[in-house]
Amino acid sequence: MSVPARPSAPPAGLCESCANVKIVETRKGSRFYLCTLSEVDPRFPKYPGIPVLRCAGYVVAEENVTGAEGVAPGRSVKP
Repeated sequence: MSVPARPSAPPAGLCESCANVKIVETRKGSRFYLCTLSEVDPRFPKYPGIPVLRCAGYVVAEENVTGAEGVAPGRSVKP
């Protein structure tokens, strides 16, 4: 008997490619998109409702740029 495939996560809209996001992934595989702008500007929710289709703070992330730890800025790794 085969194990049913796990459904893929719904698209997160703009958050998936935003430089101002930190992706928080749980041990069970859930993903949450933390808006880092929420730390300095109350207009931005800490965890916006997904999918985000419009956002005043959206900035395209530089995919080829990496930080000191080898992780693209705004991105995270599993703890």
